[in-house]
Amino acid sequence: MTITPITGPMMPQVTIPVTPVRPVIPVVPASTPSIEIGAGQISAQVLAQTAEGAAVRQGGLAPLMADLAQAASNPALPTPVRSAAAQVLAQASPASAGVTAGDLARALSRSGLFLEANLAAAPQTSPIGQDMKAGLLVLNQALTAWLAGAPRAPAPRNPAKTPPPPYRAGSTRAQPSATPSLPADAAPSAVGQRLLAETQAAVARQELLQIASLPAAPGEALDAQVTRWMFEMPFTTPQGASVAQFEISRDGAGGVGGEPAWRVAFSLDIEPLGPIHARVSLVGDQAVVSLWAEREMGLARLRDDQAMLSAALARASFRAEIAVHPGAPRNAEPHAGQLVDQTS
Repeated sequence: MTITPITGPMMPQVTIPVTPVRPVIPVVPASTPSIEIGAGQISAQVLAQTAEGAAVRQGGLAPLMADLAQAASNPALPTPVRSAAAQVLAQASPASAGVTAGDLARALSRSGLFLEANLAAAPQTSPIGQDMKAGLLVLNQALTAWLAGAPRAPAPRNPAKTPPPPYRAGSTRAQPSATPSLPADAAPSAVGQRLLAETQAAVARQELLQIASLPAAPGEALDAQVTRWMFEMPFTTPQGASVAQFEISRDGAGGVGGEPAWRVAFSLDIEPLGPIHARVSLVGDQAVVSLWAEREMGLARLRDDQAMLSAALARASFRAEIAVHPGAPRNAEPHAGQLVDQTS
């Protein structure tokens, strides 16, 4: 199934394939439609096949962003490829600018989780420049069209380590800063083939994030009956592109006093602080914040800013408990039926 047309940058109509994955769009102000598609509407077999195929193809977004930044100004690349690359790069936020609640809301809405649902709701509205997955699909099509008639050349080896695939209720993991891996003298066709492989890996990872954000099936365990959205947010840093991973969840059963319990987990890895992890839960006006740092510098920075965080939460009328820990939170153990790494 596909939805057309969508116009890409400086190129003809682009066909956006519709993945059989449509997470629930979070409830936001009334100006934005809310679309809920239950897991019962999706064939379990199709979903399993999609996850299995995506898991072996998926790769990190950070290496792609780094190589795109190097290749985007290469005049040997066709204009449609450079234009599509610029659209993907524009989705990254400067790490030095600070991140607000509005930034996170925009990152969630533009993360690619809701591309198919938004297209179904407004098929004549182009998501180009407003959605990461749409940008990756346009880039994939531009690269594919360019390379279709070009002789194949061996692409330079990419030393980037592939991050573990995301899965529902799994621990968040950040992708550290990446630097360009393409040799300066690489042939244009080799550059294109590397970018195409990295783009297709990033699209596969987007599909896994969508699957991880699907509503639980009616027959699943009670602890799975939680609305979750797992997404990634790229940052630009002086060292290169870094990607933070977030998971926002809401327990519809409610917490104390019947109020819904909101939980946020995220991980980021930005120099010189190193990997930082956070777990936040909010029920009514009670907030519990747990922070971890894997480096001494990061730990010292978190402890120095703990009082400032407490004061900010108090100004927002929250009663907060804040704890700072060395190391990393214990990762959730995958249950039976989760993905298995057969390469290790």
